[in-house]
Amino acid sequence: MEWASFLCENGLFHSSLGYPEFGYHLNKTGRPMVYSCSWPVYQIYAGMAPNFTSIIQHCNLWRNFDDIQDTWVSVESIIDYYGNNQDTIVPNAGPGHWNDPDMLIIGNFGLSYEQSKTQMALWAILAAPLLMSVDLRTIRPEYKAILQNKKIIAVDQDPLGYQGRRIYKVKTFIHTFYLTTEHHLEHTHNGIEIWARPITPFYQTYFSYAVLFLNRRTDGTPSDVAVTLRELGLSYPGGYNVEDLYEDVNYGVLTPQTKIKVKVNPSGVVLLRADIQPRFEASRQLQTPYDPYNQIFQVQQNYF
Repeated sequence: MEWASFLCENGLFHSSLGYPEFGYHLNKTGRPMVYSCSWPVYQIYAGMAPNFTSIIQHCNLWRNFDDIQDTWVSVESIIDYYGNNQDTIVPNAGPGHWNDPDMLIIGNFGLSYEQSKTQMALWAILAAPLLMSVDLRTIRPEYKAILQNKKIIAVDQDPLGYQGRRIYKVKTFIHTFYLTTEHHLEHTHNGIEIWARPITPFYQTYFSYAVLFLNRRTDGTPSDVAVTLRELGLSYPGGYNVEDLYEDVNYGVLTPQTKIKVKVNPSGVVLLRADIQPRFEASRQLQTPYDPYNQIFQVQQNYF
């Protein structure tokens, strides 16, 4: 019988010794393994502060929150947890070590088409492992297409490995380490959240971004959002090539002053990719060109 290359361990609860020791013995097999831990969530349940330094050293991915269920309520609770606790969670993610918001439930029974698009897009913003929980023999074509969207998978697998953040929620603009702080949205948008993730390519201190507009309304009313790139923190003078990753529409190169307008369906998303467009003198210094087939899930060794 062949060994698997992925192992999820959730029977050690909050043990500070069990997970590292288990990882040690995995490495002794001599076979590369992706090691998934439930270590942090059990520590949180026990009222303990997770030791992320140790977790990062010994685990490739880990759960921070409840098990996902096949319901939109469950997906929303995970989105809220990651947004509300992002200052603690986000710094721990990077190549080879990932926060795991749990399985993709796209193609089952609990999510609508729009909600399925939302989960896929949000998980890409979160730099989450994309693990499917669905019967591939019976999945409908429209849901299969969501899971196979190569451009969204490329965002998820971006080589920088930065996890995205929620930067706007209803009437609150949340400043983050990678966005400028002198700009604010001109208007408030009821039920709208905006999430952003820095991605490649980049030039000096300027990044490209994946930007997600999420409509938390469920009353059947789409929401219109109008905002400039600069208000989102996209301030590179040379502009950005902007593309809608679900609609497969390219809007061309837009400057930071350009106002973009999107219509977001209830419990749905609009996901944009904004690739930095360096001026001629900077073009040779552009870092990490966009490659939709780049895979970055790196397996680290675990030490005990």
